[in-house]
Amino acid sequence: MSRLKTLFVAGAAVAATACSDFLSGDKLDFDPNRPTSAQSAQLLTAVQVNSYYILNGHGARVLSMWMQQMAGTDRQYRGYDQYSITEGLFGEYSSAYTGGGLIDMRAIQADADASGNRLMGGIARVWEALVVSFLADMYGDIAYSQAVNGDEFPTPVLDPQADVYAALQGVLDDAIADLASGQGAVGNLDLSFGGNAARWIAAANTLKARLYLHTAETNPSAYSQALGALCTGAALNTCTKGIGSTAGNLNEYHSASSGEENIWWQFIARDRDSYMRPGKYLVDLMNSRSDPRRAEYFQLNGNGSYGGAAPGEGLNTAIHSNLGLTRLDPGYAQPILTYQEALSIIAESAYRTGNVSLARAALDALRGTWGGSAIGAGLSGTALLTAILQEKYIALFQNYEVYNDWKRTCYPNLVPATNAYQGNIPARFTYPVAERSSNPNVPAAGNQPRRNANDPVTATSADGTACNGQKS
Repeated sequence: MSRLKTLFVAGAAVAATACSDFLSGDKLDFDPNRPTSAQSAQLLTAVQVNSYYILNGHGARVLSMWMQQMAGTDRQYRGYDQYSITEGLFGEYSSAYTGGGLIDMRAIQADADASGNRLMGGIARVWEALVVSFLADMYGDIAYSQAVNGDEFPTPVLDPQADVYAALQGVLDDAIADLASGQGAVGNLDLSFGGNAARWIAAANTLKARLYLHTAETNPSAYSQALGALCTGAALNTCTKGIGSTAGNLNEYHSASSGEENIWWQFIARDRDSYMRPGKYLVDLMNSRSDPRRAEYFQLNGNGSYGGAAPGEGLNTAIHSNLGLTRLDPGYAQPILTYQEALSIIAESAYRTGNVSLARAALDALRGTWGGSAIGAGLSGTALLTAILQEKYIALFQNYEVYNDWKRTCYPNLVPATNAYQGNIPARFTYPVAERSSNPNVPAAGNQPRRNANDPVTATSADGTACNGQKS
């Protein structure tokens, strides 16, 4: 455990320096053409920790504010909440490649392929798909096909977003084949599943389904493909390919030990208590439902009730609840891919492809994960779709996938902050200035698209009303 703690401390130390939350250093980067098994063992831990900071670090916090699950209540976070962003805001782009990023993931894969440790190779490929898909989700076109070999491609081209998604489906297919081979071992180096190949296969299939949804606005087959990644038939009991219970959730590893704490705890409880509070939209929604998950998500405010902050509103502890003590536990295992997400994908994809019976069954199973009653039988049409999307919005609290859903469906139909540019909630991240300065293939901010190719304007929300936050 001392090695894990050292790496967590390294990640936390970097996290304390402005917006660069990630592991770095020459001991965490190795030549992918000359890997060794010892290096791969060390690198697998570094990859996992670095991925945590990419998937649940600064970018995820900003997205939770844009989706009004959280709100910025102090200093620069009030500005972020009102879409005050610059080229220097996000460090995830470069961190996805170095110091536990793609270069190290490929080094692990090369060693695993050479040594026959297909389990390790499969796990590394799933992490690759998670991290690279995050970049494609947020930035659109990204460096990928030429990103690893810096000697041959010092200024890599930006691959089209659609090409990246297609390539990642292939990466996940390779991962599943590796994981199903029964070859190799990783033991406790795998912080999430302890080397359980079946759980990794389920996570990989769930990620495949997620990524198909990301293409749904431009790919008419996307919802059928998502169902195919999770189900073998038309009934819920055939949907056994993805994550099948909360015990199978892909979570981060955290503990109360110094340096291993959950990233949200590090930011809110340890470092910047006044910067963020739960968002008014989400809190009001859950209050209206008397949702029992409020006790997990939020603390009571100074008035003994649950209250949220509006976008950019200054902190008022009498009114604004803090993040719940469960979510602020240093050892809380922050979810990455979950059973709840798998059920949500099944429900929505079934609805979109005309299988209303499956959509209702998956919705009721999703509600059952938190003790909710079955309501599917009484719903159809828009009411059924919005019930599915609302359940997902609440279930995926703090998860950046909520933002991807909103871009695709305009649900929930959020009212933008008061100074939103041309009435828009931002639809993508801007490439970091360091990337533009070092790679001529990265366009200047003024030449970057307002929206990514797979996310055209959604003019009408899934609830049938005009979309408030996607004007152009």
